[in-house]
Amino acid sequence: MPSNPKSGDPASPSPEVPSTPQTQALSSAARVWTQFHDVIFDRMATIETAVAALRQGQLADEVRKKAVMEAHRLAGSLGMFGLAEGTRLAREIEDALGDGAPLGPEISRKLTEDAAGLRQILEKGPA
Repeated sequence: MPSNPKSGDPASPSPEVPSTPQTQALSSAARVWTQFHDVIFDRMATIETAVAALRQGQLADEVRKKAVMEAHRLAGSLGMFGLAEGTRLAREIEDALGDGAPLGPEISRKLTEDAAGLRQILEKGPA
């Protein structure tokens, strides 16, 4: 059976994906995501800590303020990665925990859902 010299031949060039501004931007975003992965998930952990403390009725003002700040930072940075839904959820968390916002049981449930949704988005990462 004759072999096809092009298939399986390591010397054959593999087809390259053309470099376009869009593929370059996606590649850059992926590199930045990798670079800031730990920071992003540390911010998420701060939010989750605040939400857990709220559920237990033990949310200290300092923890609340830090979670608001980290949600704000996430909201500002996730759009750069094409994670618009993550930005929306982070803004909702920021607003719900913001100064003067009432923190009743309904808000606690909503924050728990929003934080879980945000974590899912972050774990999936940019497309």
